[in-house]
Amino acid sequence: MRYGGNTSCIQITIPGMDEFLIADCGTGFRNLGNELDSKGKSLTGKVFITHPHWDHLQGFPFFKPFYDSKNRFKVYMPPQDGIGCKEILQGHLSNTFFPVSIDMLESELDCITFEIGKLSFKNYSVEYIWANHTVPTAIYKFNIEGRVIVFAPDNELPIEIDSDNKAFVETFQNFVKGADVLIHDAQFTKEQHEERLGWGHSNWETVIELTKDLGIKRLCLSHHDPDHSDDALDRINSKIASIKGSSYVEATVIQEGQEIYLPN
Repeated sequence: MRYGGNTSCIQITIPGMDEFLIADCGTGFRNLGNELDSKGKSLTGKVFITHPHWDHLQGFPFFKPFYDSKNRFKVYMPPQDGIGCKEILQGHLSNTFFPVSIDMLESELDCITFEIGKLSFKNYSVEYIWANHTVPTAIYKFNIEGRVIVFAPDNELPIEIDSDNKAFVETFQNFVKGADVLIHDAQFTKEQHEERLGWGHSNWETVIELTKDLGIKRLCLSHHDPDHSDDALDRINSKIASIKGSSYVEATVIQEGQEIYLPN
């Protein structure tokens, strides 16, 4: 398996900062937890969840550092129609679905409902706009000492722009313009997307069409369709590589465990 099967989870490492920074808690969150736990030291971190669909939360109960009292975490999530972060996580970790409730986790865990706006920390800031998805979902922008990473794993960009969606497309383009890295949902081909309008996911052709002239340096296409084989993703990668006239330094289909380094 060349591209991987774990669901949404990325880690952002900032040189000189011990605190770790994570976006989304899909099944990859479990593997990351095992890696961090193996270091054998106390951990401090912030976790930003885009929305509470299962594929973005499945790893949450299996994150080993949550079960160690010497660790401290803050978890952020946008409000869900008046329901806050802690209520959402309590529901996912109720004994109907899992034997461990959120109150049984031994680490210090602060659940924060992240209203629209910007949060500023010592080395970075985080803000978001609303994605076009089936539930309230964040498109996060991390600004780290002038380097910008945008994380949009679930966002449906329209195939055709009209009066109903033009304002959203303009807001999206202004938000991602000039990013050093854009990680964006590209579950479908355009042909597949035409049969799945309103599902809350994009096709890779439209993502490129709407972002190629925005000064984005690296485009990473994510949220692969479960029915897309490695060979199918290879073919998409080859087509992306042949695109001319874009501002990208690099555009690729994202792979499991892929590391992206941004120069100082």
